[in-house]
Amino acid sequence: MPLNARAPIAAMFILLLAGVAQAQTKAPVCVHDESVKERFLPVELLTGNPMTDSRELVFAPVDRVYPFVDELPDGSVGKGDVTLKGPMQWEGQGGTVYEIYERKVPRAHERFAMTPDRTAIGRVYDQRFGNATNEGKFPIGLWTQGQVRRYNTSYFAARGTRNDVTSVEIEKLSCVYEGTPGAVQYGWKTGSGTSYG
Repeated sequence: MPLNARAPIAAMFILLLAGVAQAQTKAPVCVHDESVKERFLPVELLTGNPMTDSRELVFAPVDRVYPFVDELPDGSVGKGDVTLKGPMQWEGQGGTVYEIYERKVPRAHERFAMTPDRTAIGRVYDQRFGNATNEGKFPIGLWTQGQVRRYNTSYFAARGTRNDVTSVEIEKLSCVYEGTPGAVQYGWKTGSGTSYG
């Protein structure tokens, strides 16, 4: 399925985070294109920058505000705005310097970097807990329908370090979301029991 380079970011990723105020409406369904079995997921699906034919994973400049939609386990929907800026250099846990995007969602201020294996983008900082390493949250790179990848993640909070496993599962590698083709629907889970569809 061809990607629409001008598609709004809200239609590109259906990231479903728990804990935001619930609305009483159900989330729109992303209609699955079952013919797509393998696909390269560029960083532009997160940033909303125009798509290219390149298979390079590059943090291109972005400074935008876009709609935030999340679905909770009961199917209710919360909404708000997301601010995304970057890239910029940031020193994280253990003095590691990351190229990051800074993101503000209704409940959090976060910093995101690529995982060392360059298959996902995840938090390296979140104001709610502190620093993190090797968290996979947004799939990037080459993925197949139904694929699951796991990331050994460490969270460094004031009360101590917590090691966990985060995972990303591709539910619909290509689907049509609110009339826009090329969206991706996936699940994000932690080994400690947090699960977002």
